[in-house]
Amino acid sequence: MSTAILRTWWMTQRQLMVFARQPAYAVITLIQPVSWLFLFGGLFGNVVELGGFGTGSYLDYLVPGVVVTSALASNLWAGMGTLGGVGVAVLVAASVLPGTVFGALSNALGMRERESIIGVDTFLLLPLTFLSGAFMAPDGMPGWIRHAARFNPPDWAMVEGRSALSADPDRDAVLVRGGGLLALAVAAVWLSIRTIRTYRRSV
Repeated sequence: MSTAILRTWWMTQRQLMVFARQPAYAVITLIQPVSWLFLFGGLFGNVVELGGFGTGSYLDYLVPGVVVTSALASNLWAGMGTLGGVGVAVLVAASVLPGTVFGALSNALGMRERESIIGVDTFLLLPLTFLSGAFMAPDGMPGWIRHAARFNPPDWAMVEGRSALSADPDRDAVLVRGGGLLALAVAAVWLSIRTIRTYRRSV
């Protein structure tokens, strides 16, 4: 367990060093989700009148979706660096857990080849985003998308974040989805560490 913690901390330091050495990257990382809020909020602002959003403001509904999607997008690229070397608190946790899942999987792929990460990122990011409640309430989705969202980890994080920020949080929703995300994160980190060890023995 201590080895896993140390290696996780080592990977975290690598990511933090990117921000320290390239401040522009940090600025861009912050500006992108803000631009999404501005664009999607303006484009779909009136959609709350259809009902089912649980709020009178589309921005209130949109923020957790954008936070989770941004975390997902950033962490899907986490493995690129591996090639070169070997209420608000709950929302943050809800975005960190799926980010950890896909970041760990990206690192596992990154031990092999860069093209794998690019392919997986391109293949997964938009489907995972649109097969969720990121931009539309479940009641407004086609049935098959609503069904698919139930098995989509980023959607679990969005539901958890929205519930935690609501006036009457659904503790069961937070605990069940949070527990599922935590289990996936542990499994993904274990797989990533195992892949790194296997790769090191092979070189």
